[in-house]
Order: sequence, then C-alpha cells, then structure tokens
Amino acid sequence: MEPTSPWKTPNQVMQLHKLKRKKKALQERMKQPLRPPTEETTAPNTTNLDFSRIINGDKRKNPFSKCSAESNKKQKLESGRQLEESSDNTLFALLKLPTNVADKPPAKVDTEKLSTFSNLLQKYTADHTVETKIVEEKHNHLPIDWALRTKLRLMSAKPFAWTAKLKASEEASGITGFVRCLDTSSLTLDTSPRARFHQCCLYWQHPQLPWLQLFPRAARHAAAPALSLSTAQREALHREWTESFRSLFQLVRALHCPYFYLCANTFTCLFRAAGVCGVSEPCALIAPTTRGFRQTLRQEDVEFTMPLRPDNKKRLNTSEEERPKNSSADSCYDTMEARPAQHDQLASSGDEEDPDQFLSQLGLETEDLRRINSAQARMTQSAESSVDSAAESLVLVRGADAQALFNFLLNCRSLASDTGALAGVPPTLLAPTAFRGGRCIAPIAQVHVESKKYYSIELRGPILPSAVPALCGALRASAAASYSATFAHLAPTLAFSWAASAIAQEETSKDNEPNHFTKAFNKENLSDCGINKDMLQLFCSSDPSLVKSIDSVKYNAEDGTYSW
Repeated sequence: MEPTSPWKTPNQVMQLHKLKRKKKALQERMKQPLRPPTEETTAPNTTNLDFSRIINGDKRKNPFSKCSAESNKKQKLESGRQLEESSDNTLFALLKLPTNVADKPPAKVDTEKLSTFSNLLQKYTADHTVETKIVEEKHNHLPIDWALRTKLRLMSAKPFAWTAKLKASEEASGITGFVRCLDTSSLTLDTSPRARFHQCCLYWQHPQLPWLQLFPRAARHAAAPALSLSTAQREALHREWTESFRSLFQLVRALHCPYFYLCANTFTCLFRAAGVCGVSEPCALIAPTTRGFRQTLRQEDVEFTMPLRPDNKKRLNTSEEERPKNSSADSCYDTMEARPAQHDQLASSGDEEDPDQFLSQLGLETEDLRRINSAQARMTQSAESSVDSAAESLVLVRGADAQALFNFLLNCRSLASDTGALAGVPPTLLAPTAFRGGRCIAPIAQVHVESKKYYSIELRGPILPSAVPALCGALRASAAASYSATFAHLAPTLAFSWAASAIAQEETSKDNEPNHFTKAFNKENLSDCGINKDMLQLFCSSDPSLVKSIDSVKYNAEDGTYSW
C-alpha cells in the first residue's frame, strides 16, 4: 500500500476552501437570535443561502445577453422617471411654474417669431421686394449725367424702327435738324423715327484724324508706334486747335453753347455756360488732377476749389483772411499750402518776425532748421498728393477764373505729348453745337439680333449728356415698345456728376448774391443754345437731385415712365 502524498490537487484545495466558507456562514447564523429576519435587521453583508433555484434546476441569467441589456435600459429609464417625479419642487417654485407638469395647459407659441426656414425665406422676400420698390422708382424724365459715355446699348423684345438703312431724305433731315438745332417734330422736315434717331446721335469734334483714336485717350496702347509728324505739321495742328478752342469758349460765354469737353491725355475738362445747373456764372470742372497741375494753377493765379474733398481742405490758394478757422491740424495744413505766399508777406512786412529767425534765437542750429523745413515740405507733398488721380482731386473754377483757366490751357504747349501714339496731337474738343473747325460725326452703330428674342442697337463713341435724353425722347415719341439702355462711362468723368450737390451747396452759401433775379431768366438766355425747351428746363434747374450718374435705364411703354 502506497503512502499518501503530502501534496494536494487543485480540486482538493477548492473543496477545502468551500468547506471553510460554509463553516463560517454556519457560525454567523448560529450567533444570530432566533427571530424572523426583517429588512431592518438584515445586515447588508449577509449571504443569501436560498438553494431552491439550484434544486429546481433553473439556469442563471447571462449578464451579456441582449435581453438583459434591454431590461437594464428599461430599468434605468424607469428609475430616471421615478427620480424626476420624486424630485423637489424648488426649481418650479423659482421659475413660478406649476409643480405638476402634466396638468400645465399648453402654451401658445408665436410661430411667426420662430427662426424657421419658411419664416426666414418670407422675411427675405419681403425685404427684397421693398428694396426693388425703392430702386425701381418711376419718373417721367431722365436725370442729367455729366459723365462722358463711351458706349450705349439699347435692348428690346421687339425690333427698333431704325434698324434699316437710312434713306437720303432721312439722313438729310437729321443732319439739317442737328446743324441748325431744329425740332423736327414741328417743321416740314422728315419726321420719321430713323431721321430723329440720326439727329440725336450726331456730335461735333475737333481734331478729327480718321487713322487715330482720339476718344477715349486712355484707351490707346502704350506700345503703339509714335506718330511721326514734322514740326510744321504740329504747328498747323496746334494753330487750328487754338482757333477751335477759342470759338467754343466764346460760344459758351455768349450762351449759344451750353457746354463742351476738352479731353487731354491726363485729364478731362468740362466748361459750362452761365445758368446751367443754376450756377449764375460760367464754370469749369477738371478731373482728375495731380499736385503738380494744381501747383501750376496757383502759379498762374487761378483760384479753384475742390468740392469732393473735406470741408477744411477745399480752398487751397485763397488769402489768409478768407480761410476758415479750423482745428490746429487743419490750420497747419492750410498754412503749409500757402507757405510761399505767406513767406513773401513776412518778408515784405517789417512788423512780423521770420519764424526761422525766431527758432534760431531759441538755440536751434541751421542744420536743424533745414531738417524741420524738409520734414514740413514732405508732409505737405504727401498730404497734397494723397488724392491725386482720384475723384476727390476734382477742381472747380468759377467766374473770372474760368477765363484765366482758358488762357492757361490755350497757351499751354504741354497738353500735347511729345512721345507716344498721339505725339503732337492737341486735346480732343467735343460739343453739342457747331463751332469753328468742328466736324459733324456720328457714332458707330451696330444692330444685333440674339436668337430672335432680343433686338439691340449698340453705339460706340463719345455720347454727350444731352444725347441720351434726346434718344429716349425720340423712342418715346415713336411709340416704341419697352426697352432697356445700358451705358459704359469714361471713369474719370464720373466725378462731374458726383460734385453736383457740393457745387449747389457752395452756390446757396454765398453771401454776396445780387443775381437772384437772373436765375429766373437762365432758361430764356439759353434758348438758342441748341437744346429743346423741355430738356433745357432740366439743364437749368438748381436741384442737385436731378443730376445723377446712372448705369442703366428701363422704359415702360405702358405708362411711359423711366426707372434706373
């Protein structure tokens, strides 16, 4: 018989462990008093020794099964509801709400204030309709736009009446009515739509060189070959241009021409007769300008203002007595602008002391004074050059200074460049009435048909301010269908229309105004300027709201109104 091994197998160890646990449980049970156990007396650490489930053969539940997971979720939801129901009413008391949420009556929600997609869309469409109503205001007349247009395009769903070639009588009547400034509707001339259309498109220009593009000047190519003109040819061109320019200015002074344009290589000048836009004296507007050009005008004693600049920087070359007392920075700027004139006054007067001498007495050396003067000069140049070639650089010259400006431009030989494609060619003159040396020209017209749905006419060339109302009036008189007109402007000349309100304010703010009664006769004085009576009433009005820069116009044939 083999002796028993001192080592025990794992099964024997587990059996001993189970026996020890049972003995401990039996000893704790024997120590408890003999009374029925209750929930209060039952200890939390007691072990449940109910073996009925094992005796009956019931299997234990798998904690990882799906059914048990769903039951756990349901138990969690039920416990959460119980917690909500058993919570105190502190929150409801603070919010002044009923404690029983179920008994609370449903509140009336304002659906209009909700940020839903439909509400936002309705609000956007409502705002858009309001904006379109404001933009599409209907008028019985067109505004005046002093900007030069380079292109005009008319579009309509029906063909225009003048798409065919002009007859001999129609062309003759159009040219006769334009040259003599006649109204073809009240005369024995041909009153067909094509004749009136041809009359409205014509304009006068000098010089006219068919192989060169003289308008717009900014559109020429920098790489184009220079124009080879001899000295005698350049002198002849300048001599003829001088006579044409003098003739146009005399017509404006005599109120036989309402306005004309001088288109140079770097700027455009608009001369207007007295009475146009309610101004009681002839005036000239130049845009854009540079610091050097404005300094040249000061040297020629041509007083000017800059209406589109801030109020404290409009007058740049007036005397010290006429300057408004502004802030220290503005007064410093104005003082630096008029430094040469004030320096002469200080030198001539012995009572006042030279500022440089005063600073030298304070102990500053000559090099410091030079440094201060150079810094002031740089500040002046930077402030003066900040608006160069912009709309704010527009210059307004009025009254007797317009005559001085005319003399300066007439004798300025630098208006014609010495190099480039237009070397030696003087500036282009454009006018609505005939003048000496002017040539009657019609813009290039092109007729387009787009898929038999839209008909359009495109005009290319300088289109003057009086041409657009005349064209729309001719269309209106011919009972044309609804159409739209789009324009392309010469960008530097847009400032002429933008400055209308500022010029009107200057006109009304003048103290010495002895010509109140002359404004009433502006229309009668300009009756022979080549514009019909209805259009002349708009050109002579002092209301700045009648002057606007517009890009497109729509005509409604049903009620005969315009919108832009």
